[in-house]
Amino acid sequence: MLLFQLGREYKLSVWELMQLFQCEEIVYLDQSVLVVAWLNETDVLQKAGALGGTIKIGKISDYSIVELWKDYQWKFQYWVSSFSKKINLKKYLLALKKELKLAWVSSRFVNKDFGNLNSAQIISEKLVKKWTDYSIVDIDGVKTVFQTIWVQDIDAYSQRDYGKSRDMQVWMLPPKLCQIMINISWWKKIYDPFVGLWTVLIESVYMWNTEVYGSDLSDSMVFASTQNLQSLKPEFDFISQIEKLNAKFIWEFPQLHKTDAIVTEWYLWEVMTQKNISLERIEKQKQSLEKIYKWFFSSLKKSWYSWTIVLCFPFWEIHKKYIYADNLYSILESYAKIEQIIPQENILEKYQTFTQHTKSWSLLYKRKNQLVWREICKLTIL
Repeated sequence: MLLFQLGREYKLSVWELMQLFQCEEIVYLDQSVLVVAWLNETDVLQKAGALGGTIKIGKISDYSIVELWKDYQWKFQYWVSSFSKKINLKKYLLALKKELKLAWVSSRFVNKDFGNLNSAQIISEKLVKKWTDYSIVDIDGVKTVFQTIWVQDIDAYSQRDYGKSRDMQVWMLPPKLCQIMINISWWKKIYDPFVGLWTVLIESVYMWNTEVYGSDLSDSMVFASTQNLQSLKPEFDFISQIEKLNAKFIWEFPQLHKTDAIVTEWYLWEVMTQKNISLERIEKQKQSLEKIYKWFFSSLKKSWYSWTIVLCFPFWEIHKKYIYADNLYSILESYAKIEQIIPQENILEKYQTFTQHTKSWSLLYKRKNQLVWREICKLTIL
């Protein structure tokens, strides 16, 4: 069995894992972790670096912690994270220390205030290499221990997220969310018709996709995207092409039918603050988005494009209430089939509440202290 610690938007994390690994036998699922049987560990680790929604991965151990370390000659330092409300981590750690002492093992748990560790601490302490980071889950009344075999490289994400030169008036798709969207698309030849700050194309290359294409109405975005992709060519082997193009003339893109997925974020429009957000401004943005959607999808239908599309569009929070771009749903439904996020036959009935979606089969992505958030859906042109 393998354990996946899920990201903040756990429903997106589950969706990504379902698409990538076709998880058929779910052993346990809650808002923190997904435990799956019968996955190939080597295959999972090969793809782990491209998992935007997974914080760490652990494998079930054939032996208890005491059995594994009973012959250790030095002081054994270990970390345990609990992902079950049924388990009192403090009591578990103290009991484990007593067991180790009875086995003549000098030990010390390093959980500060008996709390879980985060990925930054796991990386800084090099716990994966030391094989001394553990996760514990109560599965049907049994305390099941998993040994960490991989942890997300948060420093690399931070460099890609904030290391770009960027216009603060242009929204930037977070790299983790971008990876999730690419994985959900399932395909390898990606096209982004709103290339913007080039995140989709860059992340596609990092994920070893062989062909990436993009277009944008802005000369500066086309130039910057081309330059940034060129800088990756000494390290990665891929084909790329970026054109200046208005998305409502998408059928003119020369490589459109060489791609097998469109992955994109359409403009989130104005950067709003608590001082200037209003229902009137939101309504104007919804109307502007509606025009772009009609142009784009009518153009895409003319081109006979029939592959996967994964996109995100904005929704807003005002006065602690969500305002959705619900005027877009009818456009999507008239031109495309919105895919069911997770086929219910793949989810045990008792876990369905953890994979609920919106009425339009989308999922939501929110960042703390932001007023404009993202709604993500997957579809195919009718």
